[in-house]
Amino acid sequence: MHPANADELNYILGLSYLKESKLDLAGDCFRRILNNPGNKFKEVASLALADTYLVAGQFQQAEDIYNKLIADNSNSSQKPAVWYRLSQLEFKRGDQKKGNDYWFKLKRDFPLSPELRLTKGIASINIPANETGEYSIQLGFFTNSVNANNFKDTLLSRNYPAYVESFGAGFRVKVGSFKLQKEALDLEAKLSQDGFATKICP
Repeated sequence: MHPANADELNYILGLSYLKESKLDLAGDCFRRILNNPGNKFKEVASLALADTYLVAGQFQQAEDIYNKLIADNSNSSQKPAVWYRLSQLEFKRGDQKKGNDYWFKLKRDFPLSPELRLTKGIASINIPANETGEYSIQLGFFTNSVNANNFKDTLLSRNYPAYVESFGAGFRVKVGSFKLQKEALDLEAKLSQDGFATKICP
């Protein structure tokens, strides 16, 4: 069998074992891929191996691999998945603040990522009351001030406290100014339900 085919087979088999909670067998499949240098499944196999550790409750091993994935390739397409998993890891450890920090990064930097569909149930996480800052929600960016103001007026007509902010060569349409992350996240959830693309800005 061609090595690339073997890697693909091991990856699919490993995911099947992981789904069935056969963690030792899953880990063996992913390690076989990682022992074959230069293959195209290396990054996803690393992520899956870390997931195996996460499910097994071996949080430090999982965290080490997740962090290495980001360190080795800061522009990795896996970054949203890694931040989602790190948030879950910290919640399992009982560290709400760190879990919230990762989740907030995911919401801020990857507002359209598939992982956010998995976090719908996390929207009511208790964010510590003393975690303060200035947060707003960006709903659009325009190079034309007329278009920005028209969009702002649309939001105002729907009772959202919108305003236009100059930014570089364009104009950002934003809503709100909050001291607490939770306030921004609550409004962001409502805006998302109303069909707006959102991005929380610290």
